[in-house]
Amino acid sequence: MNCSSQEVCRVLQQYDHILLTAHVSPDGDAIGSLLALGYWLTQEGRQAVMVIDDDIDDKFSFLEGIDQIRKPADIVTDASWLTVILDATSPNRTGGVTDLIKGKILNIDHHISNDHFADWEYIRPDFAATGEILTDLFTGWKASISPAMADALYMAVATDCGFFKFSNTTGNTLRMAAVLVDCGARPNCISEHLEAQSMVKLHALSEVLRHIELFDDKHVAGITFTPEVLKYTGEHTGSYIDYARNVKGVDVAFTVKYISAQETRVSLRSKTVDVNAIAAVFGGGGHVRAAGCTIYEPLLTAKKMVVKEIIGHK
Repeated sequence: MNCSSQEVCRVLQQYDHILLTAHVSPDGDAIGSLLALGYWLTQEGRQAVMVIDDDIDDKFSFLEGIDQIRKPADIVTDASWLTVILDATSPNRTGGVTDLIKGKILNIDHHISNDHFADWEYIRPDFAATGEILTDLFTGWKASISPAMADALYMAVATDCGFFKFSNTTGNTLRMAAVLVDCGARPNCISEHLEAQSMVKLHALSEVLRHIELFDDKHVAGITFTPEVLKYTGEHTGSYIDYARNVKGVDVAFTVKYISAQETRVSLRSKTVDVNAIAAVFGGGGHVRAAGCTIYEPLLTAKKMVVKEIIGHK
């Protein structure tokens, strides 16, 4: 059921035990939104447990409360718990957390490809980030946004709109960012932490840049994360796609990442092409300019399928 903002507030206040989660391979929006809602629910006297079925990139370690995020194996729930799924289009995107979902579900999300699976939902594809949605909700509820919440939400918003460079940046996005700065968010501190690179990561970047390939008369760029490349980068590869996207003349960028011999994870970004439609061909989705999917084929086979589909949509 699609809810109003006040109905979302009432649902959250009805439950004493709340499981908070977001998608696997969590990005800044997923992590920031999770932490901020967790902070607020704790302020409201609720027992909120944050769970992610994945490792969290150490670049987020500066955020207050990050060490409170648990793995599914650490948590026991029952049907009396509300599950809040943030920044995810379906329960499957939360990985092993699905085994903990035994009661009602509230979904707060901004993806146009949302599966509309929850008992209650608040879906805003017109917003650049789930963090923007939460900031808007908190503002409407006249809730107190602490400096820690502000940092988490500002990071969520800024990372999902390319620090206000992407086409999903709207006037409301900028207004919400301003609200967060007024509440104590530290844009300089957030940027410094997210942009800081260890020598290990710089060596990984140099290796990744060697693997950028161009297709379709240099209008499409891709990066293939083979097991060999993953030895340099580790599992957190989400930020590298921007280097492919920023190659002059490129409209669509993609990454294909080895998961197993028969499973490949795909990310897509574009400047004009609807990559949500491309991802949907393979059972995925996201946004018009940013989307992803999983293809259950070997890495190089999946890459050929993705390139063919991109060129067919141009």
